[in-house]
Amino acid sequence: MPILLFVLVGCSGGDGSAGSSTATVAPTRASSSTPATTPTPKSSAIGSTQPDGERALEDVRVLSVDIGPRVAGTPAEIEARDYLATRLESYGYDVTTPQFEFDASFFLPAAIDIDGEPLLGIALKGSTTGAVSGRLIAAGGGSPEDVPAGGLNGAIALIERGDFKIGEKAANAEAAGAVAVIIYNNESGLVTGMLDREVSIPVVGIRQADGEALLNRLAARQVEATVTVTNPQTTAYNVIAKPPGVTTCATVTGGHYDSVPTTGGSDDNASGSAAVLETARLVMARRISGAHCFVLFGAEEFGLFGSRDFVANLSDTELNSLRAMINLDVVGLPQELELIGSEDLVRQTGLIADELGLPSRPSFIPTGAGSDHLSFLNAGVPVVFLYRDDTLIHTPEDSIERMSAAALGETAEVAARLLEDLSR
Repeated sequence: MPILLFVLVGCSGGDGSAGSSTATVAPTRASSSTPATTPTPKSSAIGSTQPDGERALEDVRVLSVDIGPRVAGTPAEIEARDYLATRLESYGYDVTTPQFEFDASFFLPAAIDIDGEPLLGIALKGSTTGAVSGRLIAAGGGSPEDVPAGGLNGAIALIERGDFKIGEKAANAEAAGAVAVIIYNNESGLVTGMLDREVSIPVVGIRQADGEALLNRLAARQVEATVTVTNPQTTAYNVIAKPPGVTTCATVTGGHYDSVPTTGGSDDNASGSAAVLETARLVMARRISGAHCFVLFGAEEFGLFGSRDFVANLSDTELNSLRAMINLDVVGLPQELELIGSEDLVRQTGLIADELGLPSRPSFIPTGAGSDHLSFLNAGVPVVFLYRDDTLIHTPEDSIERMSAAALGETAEVAARLLEDLSR
């Protein structure tokens, strides 16, 4: 779920929380023109008709730990795409992975190599692309007075964040001859953000602990570094699963599977992706009738590109046949479910949660934030967005250890029961 300005439209880095008690009203749709179908399980992979939170937690682990950061346009995104497609196919769905183009300028992946060892970092927005190598030299807080007497000619400057803007620090280092700048944080977490002035060298941010470790290494010996900042390819993918024989969907249950570069995104949004998989499994295991489709969206963190592309490619008939879109984004913590979207669907979902004894409440998205359901809502499709508050998304602390198997299973159960209600 990005939020704007380096924490884009749907998952916030510091404040992706949903708020109080309003819901957006969308028009009521007519029933789908697609004939009702009853899915037939084709594989022992289907398993029990009961929600399996541990299975979903394992999906979270694969996505966020084994694969790791899944930035759209990178090889990790493709690895995640193939994993999700294989899982859905194992449940008997017909799966396609259409590609789409997107604007990749928001996040620029950075690779930092220190004496042959990789170091986690991210390019600051406005950084120049390219690959440079040189001796790593500490340049204090980045003021001209902090530059060593011998200058920074051909070196990579290691600079602490704070006191004044990063763009000025980078400009000072460039003026002193640096070929790249590594900014380490002056507090916990990874440095992210936007340069306030133009520079012609790569500028990347790292964590406070990593910067301090580099200072200790520099005190003992010379250190060589390589900094690489690249534009990712501008092609990403959606993963679309339909019951066999279905061409026109009556519902879409989905969530994004990409993450920001700073984290494997266990909650944002490996949790939602895993809950979509588990919901799809329950629909097949329970043989819930109806043209219920499942979509994992790419490039959400760049601006909802995957869901926007999916909706844009629907025909008028397909769009008018959609009765509901259920969005699962940030659902891995044992918090109450926040229900956001169209009034009728929010109320219906709340009643299901009540029947299951799960705490929930109507809520809303803060100004400047969003998630993939908005692409459907803007096209007139009724939506409900299931969300659990998490202030650590978009940070390295968005980790697997915090995820709850129970919360994942409960989320899938609520979504599956809503789909069953919509089939009647």
